[in-house]
Amino acid sequence: MRRISRDRATLKLEFNPRYAPVAHVEIGETVVFETANNFALYREMNSEDDLVSYLPLIQLNPCTGPVYVQDAAPGDTLVVEVGDIRVVEKGHICLMPKIGVLHRYTKTPHTKIFRIKDGLTTLNDDFIFPARPMIGTFGTTPAWPVPTIMPGPHPGNLDDTNVVPGARLHMPVFVPGALFAVGDVHANQGDCEVAMGVECDAEVTLRFAELIKGRCRPTAIVETPARWSIPGDAATLEAAVEIATKAATDFIMDRTGASREEATYLMCAVGDLRISQAAVAGYNVTVRAEIPKDVDRRGRLQSAWD
Repeated sequence: MRRISRDRATLKLEFNPRYAPVAHVEIGETVVFETANNFALYREMNSEDDLVSYLPLIQLNPCTGPVYVQDAAPGDTLVVEVGDIRVVEKGHICLMPKIGVLHRYTKTPHTKIFRIKDGLTTLNDDFIFPARPMIGTFGTTPAWPVPTIMPGPHPGNLDDTNVVPGARLHMPVFVPGALFAVGDVHANQGDCEVAMGVECDAEVTLRFAELIKGRCRPTAIVETPARWSIPGDAATLEAAVEIATKAATDFIMDRTGASREEATYLMCAVGDLRISQAAVAGYNVTVRAEIPKDVDRRGRLQSAWD
């Protein structure tokens, strides 16, 4: 199995069409990506004395890659399946003034080093909980440079807690070869990412499952065995909610032939709007609309495509 190591040559802070690929992969191939924590190219986080007072956005969320996917062309959809996510035994969360939902209550910087072992994440002797590794940032490369910290249609810094083993990632292709990269793994993260997830290095096993030629949607979509997760991002929560909901109703209409009104009724009845990330960190809020696959008795929501 091919492995892409975590080093200065493979860690990137942008999705950039000018970057040379670090590897070429075929559809059907499985690749292990060694990923780095959110601060890996900024500073080391070895102890709780390593404090951070602000976020240098363009130095955060390094991603491993990019890899060139054979035969991928603009207008295609790349589908990648998430296999295993193995995290190291240490992670961190930093609290700081002016950053995070509760920044008004954080007067001085704080850092917490979490222990991650045997499937458990330890805050301290009182608080131990199951680790649930997820991928925060992944995507294909847009036609222009985009920092890895930014969300968008590719989708970049999505922070969708559905991106766990078993998920399928449907991504539009913008440039030849797709130039896919991945990083920003969290051992744990709650919806909204109140400040950070438990940031850590990891090994991510991905299968390049499918290339749908000549067809793509306006944004990436996350598929789980039971649901579709359709993102929207904007400068405000209200705008992001509208964008995600509109994208979800468009998806329902396209897949099922429902009218706009029927799709809206379905979102009212069974759709869920969840905040993926609203960390008050200087970039867009991300929201996702989740649609259960079993609402359509004819099974038209079981697949993203005909």
